Amino acid sequence: MISNKVTHLITTIERGGAEKQLLTLASEQVQSGLKVVVLYLKGKPDLRNEFEAAGIEVNNLLVGKSFLKQIFLLSKYLRKNPSPVHAHLPKSELLATVVIAKKYFVFSRHNAEPFWPSGPRIISNLLSKYVCKRASQGIAISNAVKSYLIKRGEIPTDYTIDVVYYGFQKDTSTNAAGLGLITNIMNGQSSNYKIGTIGRLVPQKDYPTLLNAFSNVLKSVPNTDLYVVGEGYLQKDLIELSKSLGIKDKVYWIGKTEYIKEFLSKIDLFIFASKGEGFGLVLLEAMVASKPILAANNSAIPEVLGLNYKGLFSTDDYKLLSDKITELITDQAKSDSLVSEYKDQIKLFDPVVMADNVLKVYIVAGF
Repeated sequence: MISNKVTHLITTIERGGAEKQLLTLASEQVQSGLKVVVLYLKGKPDLRNEFEAAGIEVNNLLVGKSFLKQIFLLSKYLRKNPSPVHAHLPKSELLATVVIAKKYFVFSRHNAEPFWPSGPRIISNLLSKYVCKRASQGIAISNAVKSYLIKRGEIPTDYTIDVVYYGFQKDTSTNAAGLGLITNIMNGQSSNYKIGTIGRLVPQKDYPTLLNAFSNVLKSVPNTDLYVVGEGYLQKDLIELSKSLGIKDKVYWIGKTEYIKEFLSKIDLFIFASKGEGFGLVLLEAMVASKPILAANNSAIPEVLGLNYKGLFSTDDYKLLSDKITELITDQAKSDSLVSEYKDQIKLFDPVVMADNVLKVYIVAGF
């Protein structure tokens, strides 16, 4: 790589999959000797301390400004601080497209969804293709994301986009304060079997399938509790659903927390009912925590867990999910076998390998 510096442009540095993955990538890049700067566009700086602790400069120059103001400020910043740019998430990609000289930035697509989810398909495709035309290289975080972009027409048919899987640090140590907090939240039913899930409370995550399955499970295994980490606009609706199913007192809504490792250390089973994922970073977190996992068989989920992983279930099939949950609660050997199934799979997501693959993209891009 010719440059000794890279600037990452991302929409937020709140606690999400793309944001946490950028932290992992940027940390590896610092370790390799690069100077790394992160500029973000909006939101709370949830991960700022973690970025800075890893030796990454976080710049809030663009935060909360109008798009036109961001164009002006980013142009001025890059004139004084020239460097290749790696853009993440649509708004940042558009900003890079407008500001940066042609072929002097790369982008990563983190989600199997339209570039402009709420807009007309034709406009979304045109914007996405315009980014591709201006960028030097593109990265998809999974084959599922790449396939989605091609089938939907969001990238030109002859466009080369590289698949680079997320990397994940295997540190399983827990924070004592965080562990204490999670323990206090979950202490009420300490002897019960604990099912956990993590994700935004939005339609994509398909909580109704999980809640209906859990309702079925309680009919035969009443000493079971469900813990949900995440927040979102569907929370009131989901609480009402749990009431109508008669399981309100068995479902605990923890909200958003930074103590994911601590939470995973306290549960017996992790469930991911999502209708579609570009990757599903929480699956890696659960895998590193050595938890049995049941997950919907769609999008990138089998890429992460393994195409033949026995913990996959048909999307939306709450009856099959409830049967699988009950089986694991009553048969510890089955739970242990699920964990052993994905042990070799974790090797695919080594953060050093991920950073090396991203560097290869930079080299091809001429950085």
